[in-house]
Amino acid sequence: MEHNKMERREDNRQMARYRDESSAAATAWKIVGGTVLALAAVTVIAALP
Repeated sequence: MEHNKMERREDNRQMARYRDESSAAATAWKIVGGTVLALAAVTVIAALP
């Protein structure tokens, strides 16, 4: 259990470092993700009777 906690902390540190290096890419992915979610929502709403 303790090992998992340490691993997770290391993952978070790596993710934070990655985020710092590529905030522009992260922003682009957020936009892409938001667009995909919006399209999915529209599709679901359109499929409703």
